[in-house]
Amino acid sequence: MFSKLGTKIALHKAGLGNVSLPSFPKSEESYTTKSGDKGATDGNEGGGFQNPFANVQWSVPKAFDSWKTPQPPPNPFPAMDGRPCFVLFLRFCGCPFTEKLFLAMRSLSNRYPSIRFIAISHCTPQATNDWVKSLGGAWNVDVVVDQARELYALWGLGISNWGHVLNPRNGYNQYMLGKKEGVWGRQVGEGGCRWQVGGAYAVDERGLIKWGGPMKSVDDAIQLEEGIRALGFGGDSRPGIF
Repeated sequence: MFSKLGTKIALHKAGLGNVSLPSFPKSEESYTTKSGDKGATDGNEGGGFQNPFANVQWSVPKAFDSWKTPQPPPNPFPAMDGRPCFVLFLRFCGCPFTEKLFLAMRSLSNRYPSIRFIAISHCTPQATNDWVKSLGGAWNVDVVVDQARELYALWGLGISNWGHVLNPRNGYNQYMLGKKEGVWGRQVGEGGCRWQVGGAYAVDERGLIKWGGPMKSVDDAIQLEEGIRALGFGGDSRPGIF
């Protein structure tokens, strides 16, 4: 009696006062019988202990519902072959800063064949293909077209604001990028949106994001090598979000 009362008090203090304790069935006969009760002895011969939990109905309290593990949402990454992935969401085909990032990732794809490199575009398939061809091909990069921008939304990449796109610094850095590196940009691909936010992510073989995030600005010079290191390649492993 006292132990049951103490358990109820403990549940109440834990905020589970509405949880009812399971009731155990009473045993009809003890495992020992009186010497004079021959019928009882015959009926329990070889029976041993009676299981007190046989008829207990266990139920999970509603208070524990939040501890259930939900099914994970569909995730196209990592690769089916078990390799970790490096994913680059293109701002749009034709953006000079996107072009620089794509060329840098394409170079990394040759250096690290143990990683699957994926570039995602929201331009039309034809515009995306023409843009990739104008850059000399995709090499070891898998190019995925997501015109509906469902993958962009799944990874938290939406529409930017005017400060992200029209910052005067962007124009200056675009000019310097063309003058120093010869990357002037190209015509905006069909279906492309200048307001779309790009981003880069490093995903390990278990599907966990080890590094990455959205672009902070149009001219954000993402250090892709940091993502490679976060996957355990090319030096120290330093996971993080930029």
